[in-house]
Amino acid sequence: MQLQALSPILWTKNLQETIAFYETVLGFKSRSNFPNFAALCRDNAEIMFVVPTGEPGDEDFFPGPQFTGSIYIFIHGVDELWEAVKEKATIKTHIADRQYLMRDFSVTDNNGYEIVFGEDITDRDQ
Repeated sequence: MQLQALSPILWTKNLQETIAFYETVLGFKSRSNFPNFAALCRDNAEIMFVVPTGEPGDEDFFPGPQFTGSIYIFIHGVDELWEAVKEKATIKTHIADRQYLMRDFSVTDNNGYEIVFGEDITDRDQ
């Protein structure tokens, strides 16, 4: 048995805004798009979004995103992506070398989810 990939499914209230953000700001492409679901891919990274449905009349079923962590995407060429998105996205953390041997930055998407892009710098000085 071998795990092949991880693709989170996140909830959104506005699927079309989410698709537009990921395509125009982060360079993802919509791989599948149904009325309440979309899979967005860039290279080997995929994030899926769904508009959740609750019981009819239950306005409190999904008040908004409640994810308590972040999505970390490993990348080669993090500085190039930083230059491409830094003026287009809401920056949560600026690009920097971290003590955990990653060079990364994070943005907040249109839903409020934190997306981190990081490059391994373990071998950079060797």
